[in-house]
Amino acid sequence: MKLRGIFMILAAGAIAAPAALSQTTFNAKDAEQGRELYLRTCRGCHGVNMVNGGTTSYDLRKFPVDDPQRFFNAVSNGKNNMPAWKDALTQDQIKLLWAYVGSRGGKEL
Repeated sequence: MKLRGIFMILAAGAIAAPAALSQTTFNAKDAEQGRELYLRTCRGCHGVNMVNGGTTSYDLRKFPVDDPQRFFNAVSNGKNNMPAWKDALTQDQIKLLWAYVGSRGGKEL
């Protein structure tokens, strides 16, 4: 019974973490902090201001704003050529990245 209780707590935490990203409105401070983090961690593949010159990485300017769970999952677990960042970024850092990407680089605040 103890094992089941521990599992339920862990499962609830896993569900609650991405749910915290469900916002589709952002504030300027979070978007700016997300931009700074983006420039350090994402720019190499996704380009400055989410504009990449190649075709191998996703154009983040087109990321669906109504699907933050997809963003959280892709950043955390990786997708296609993108590596998983769950061991390198905290949930709060991923939220900041979402604020930057979701607000279209701060343009839709």
